[in-house]
Amino acid sequence: MLKYLKIYPKYLAMAIKSKLAYRMDAIIGSFGFIASNTAAFFTLYLTITAIPALGVWTIEKMVFLYGFCLVPKAIDHILSDNLWSLGNWMVTKGDLDPILTRPLNPLFQIVAREFQYEGFGELILGIIFLAIYGPKQNIVWTFNNVMPLVLCGFFAIFLFFGIKLITASLAFWMKRSISLMSGIYELSNFTKYPLEIFHDIVKVILVAIIPFSLVMYYPVSYLYEGKSIWVLTGIIGLVVSFLVGLGYLLFKLGLKRYESAGS
Repeated sequence: MLKYLKIYPKYLAMAIKSKLAYRMDAIIGSFGFIASNTAAFFTLYLTITAIPALGVWTIEKMVFLYGFCLVPKAIDHILSDNLWSLGNWMVTKGDLDPILTRPLNPLFQIVAREFQYEGFGELILGIIFLAIYGPKQNIVWTFNNVMPLVLCGFFAIFLFFGIKLITASLAFWMKRSISLMSGIYELSNFTKYPLEIFHDIVKVILVAIIPFSLVMYYPVSYLYEGKSIWVLTGIIGLVVSFLVGLGYLLFKLGLKRYESAGS
């Protein structure tokens, strides 16, 4: 682990230098993500104001939940976005060949070689939402509220990573798993809405099968209901650890099935 912690900044520096060669693209991309998420926010606002009663869920609470979902999603986007390449074209084009010849963990190389500036647009917007609407919540912000919420946000980063790794690794069997990967990843957008408005089947999917709502919706919901979220945080940690472990297992098994491009 220490070895990779020492190597990662070097990979990161190279990725940043490559992005700086196209600085305007990164700036436009960041503003693009801010614009798209701002548009999504107004869609959320119009949707919620059209629903007469959502229990404790006011628009201020919804925006706070939105911000809480955006921050871990943005961090994952910045640091591990290259997993989309694995699910899209790395297996079919044989681009894993040079990676497998180096004496470093292949997954580390895939993740560390890319740095997405565009994710800063999501990150900035999420922090703004949390900073503005956090103080407006009818919550006494104590250690027992803040710390488990921060931990849940940290686990949420690895939730996105784990789900992307699982679906991207399926490319070793499917050759391209990008469609499945995109469809499952898009389910994360449902966490911006109260779980109560969805059908029971959707609830089961978002909590028990692809647990975006378990990790991001329930911690905030528990705070609004005055419940302790320490036990929930422990459960979330176990679930996320399982998903990341499953993703890495599939990745390792998939490498054994990988066929070189032969060029």
